[in-house]
Amino acid sequence: MARPADMATEGLPVNEALVDDASATELPTPAATTASFTAPRLEAKAMGPTGQPSAGTTGAEIAPTPPSSDPAYSWLSVPERGTLWGLMAVFWMATVLGRAPVRLFVRFVALYYALFDRKVVQASRTWWTMVEGQRPSWWKVYGHIRRFSNVTLDRMFLLKGHSRSFVFSRDGHHHLFELTRKKQGAILLGAHLGSFEAMRLAGNREQHRINIVGNFSNAKMINELLDRLSPDNTAQVIHIGPGDVSFIFTIQEKVAAGELVAILGDRLAEHQPWVEVEFFGQPARFPIGPIQLAALLKCPIYLVFGLYREPNKYELSCEPFAERIVLPRKGRRAALADYVQRYARRLEDKARSAPDNWFNFYDIWGTR
Repeated sequence: MARPADMATEGLPVNEALVDDASATELPTPAATTASFTAPRLEAKAMGPTGQPSAGTTGAEIAPTPPSSDPAYSWLSVPERGTLWGLMAVFWMATVLGRAPVRLFVRFVALYYALFDRKVVQASRTWWTMVEGQRPSWWKVYGHIRRFSNVTLDRMFLLKGHSRSFVFSRDGHHHLFELTRKKQGAILLGAHLGSFEAMRLAGNREQHRINIVGNFSNAKMINELLDRLSPDNTAQVIHIGPGDVSFIFTIQEKVAAGELVAILGDRLAEHQPWVEVEFFGQPARFPIGPIQLAALLKCPIYLVFGLYREPNKYELSCEPFAERIVLPRKGRRAALADYVQRYARRLEDKARSAPDNWFNFYDIWGTR
């Protein structure tokens, strides 16, 4: 089974320069984009119209390159554990024995990580301390890791289309139907909270074309397994390679064709611009790439979540975030910070309702 840190995607390393011109009507050529990838450091604070720090933000600078030792994006250097055969064995057990018996086995997998993976344990402790204001017990940390393990197991069933064991509730799915009816491309912005796979399965069954964007370089084995389970899944994944921004043009094509592009906006990667906003009462770093991309493509953003509830229920939700992202030339940095703060605030609301669904096992607060 994959370690908790492996099952992850990231935000977008979109160059600040690409959205500098608010009046731009089209993307630059791929060659020009690649040449301008390294953005200059942005020293200005996120300021509101009165000259004071924008409401809801910390007034921190927008910066493209945190130090390489920063735990907020060190997840890209974390190797996978285990083997592909081991993962296949788990799926074989699940196929033969069924979901319930294998969930018992997964308890021991979670126990291993709770005992021996210090980084994951520390990330879980930091999370619970921020949410509840006190250091969690070992059992709470173990339960957190076990919840992740169970949702990961469910991901295998969902990719194979074995959904009879699950109950799905939907809130706001009419927004997706309306987008599909109008052939309106859009960005679906989520987080490492609950199951994105449950949302995509429901979307695909309802004939919504959903493409997942992410960097999967540190989770090759688990993604190879998932591709074997669902070969059609490969065509719906847009991979972000190190230093390569050609994916932006793939996303542009998908959105122009009326398809939906799903991005997780709560994790940083190296050379990715970020802004510091308030999250659970403390300053935390969030990427600005998804907001920049939506401004560039002039498409709407919808927030999507798939929260897991024991024993087998997924609560799927979709809600409008912005019909159009507007980043004026004057006060653009403040506008970026405001959009990210809105996202962080809504993410906090969702996370409070299911704190054990938080699967971003990295310290976005930089408390280590």
